[in-house]
This record gives sequence, C-alpha cells and structure tokens, in this order.
Amino acid sequence: MSRRNGSRYRILALDVDGTLLDRDGTLRPSTAEAVARAARAGIRPVLCTGRRYRRARPIAEQLGLDAPLVCNSGALVKDPRGHRTLWRADLDADALAQVLALFRDHDEPAVSFRDNPPDAPDFVVARDPMGRPLFDDYLGLNRRHAEVDPDWADRIDGGVHYHLFAIGSRPDMLAFQVVILARLAGRVRTFVQKSPRYQGTMCEVLRHDASKWAAILHLADLWRVAPDEICAVGDDMNDIPMIEGAGLGVAMGHAPDAVRDAADHVTGDHDNDGVAMLVDRVLLA
Repeated sequence: MSRRNGSRYRILALDVDGTLLDRDGTLRPSTAEAVARAARAGIRPVLCTGRRYRRARPIAEQLGLDAPLVCNSGALVKDPRGHRTLWRADLDADALAQVLALFRDHDEPAVSFRDNPPDAPDFVVARDPMGRPLFDDYLGLNRRHAEVDPDWADRIDGGVHYHLFAIGSRPDMLAFQVVILARLAGRVRTFVQKSPRYQGTMCEVLRHDASKWAAILHLADLWRVAPDEICAVGDDMNDIPMIEGAGLGVAMGHAPDAVRDAADHVTGDHDNDGVAMLVDRVLLA
C-alpha cells in the first residue's frame, strides 16, 4: 500500500473535483465525515485544486478546514484567514511574452488569473462574449468575476500573471499543448484536462516548477513535515506530480490510466466513497 510501511501521515493532500466531490459536484456527508476522522487522528487535510481561490473556499468551509488552500493547479497558495497569499508561481516577463505570442499566433483567446481580494475580479479576458461557444460557456458561468480589458495582453508588465489557459475541444487543446511545449519546454508546465462544470477542455499554462506538489512542499516545509509523511489523493493529470512525490500517492478508482499508473494505491471512485475507503482502510487502519 505505502512505499514506507508504518510511516505516520501528517498531511492529507486532497484534490477537489473528482476526488472530494462526486460526479454531480456534491460533497457527500460520508466523505466529509471521513476527512473529519482523519483530522481528529492528527492528519492535516489540505485542499489541492485546479479551482481558483473563490471556488475552493466554499468546499473548505463545508469541511470545516482553516488550512491554506492550494489553488490554480498549484500556482497559488492562499490562507483563508485574511486571504493572504503564501506562495505564487509568477511567470517571468520573457516566458509570459512568448506564451501570449503563441496564444495570439494560433488564434487562441486566453484567460489570465488575477491574485486579487475576494471582492475583485478573478481573471481577465479581452472580450465578452468571445464568439467561441466553448470559451463563452466558461465566461457565461463566471461573468460576475471577470475583468474585460481588450488591451491586457499588450501590457504584460501591468500585473502579475501566474496561470493562463485556453479552452476548446480536447483535440485542439492537445494540439495547442504540443505547440507550447515545442517553444517553451523546460520553462512552462502544461495540463490538458476537463472540469465537469464546463463544456470545453482546458489547456493550462503555468511556470515550469508550479504544481500541486510544489505548493504542498512549501506548506510541508513551513510545518516541518517530511515528504514521506504526506498522503496525496487525486484523479486527474495535474495530480500526478503530488501522487508521485508523496509518501503515499493515491489515485481514485475512476482516474485515467496515467494517474493510476503513477499511484502507490488505487481507492474507490468518487461515487463510491473512495476517500472514505482510503481513510478507514488505509490511513486509520
């Protein structure tokens, strides 16, 4: 089960969509109770999500957690007590300029996230609507939290940029990922994945060293927790770095083969209490 039998796990790093939440986006009472049991046993739950901070906080509140939140696929760590930024993987100006040039040259509109207070916009786009059905589906569900600025990409020194994405069909996003990595391999990290909330597939672009695992290691260093004292659980491609790095890396039963292959242990799926199975049969057994 674990690479290090008998080790005491002090951090439980949990993906949100597809791990804590079922296919309907619901946090089941059985899952919440299992997370609470782990916390009472001295294992500190930390949410690690592709969601932005605004959308991660309600899940932490439902669970009664006050630990920092790893957001934006690991590019941002926020403390909900005061909304303080603890860590952020800013793209340097040259890498950002090249990324934006690729978006422009391949006619892919970009979303760029902001690290703003909760009462300010979460992201910036050039137009709304964009005239792209899959892109506009995303905008339509998040319009209240969008800043629209036609010239934002021409002022790359006018703000912090740490997480950008394009959204479209899966084949188009996989092809765009190839283009980005052909130009910027080693300088940026990409994830192609789909949230059940949106119709389109996203191609995310982050700094090369940004990941949920890098963010968890930042917290582990603050809390003096060793990597082999961390259990990490997820179901999608942006979970692989933390699944591979943790003392116990766990894939959900419905995860793609690449995620399952990276894991030490495969638990049940998100519709059958996979997190509760892990807590009761492995972590607290």
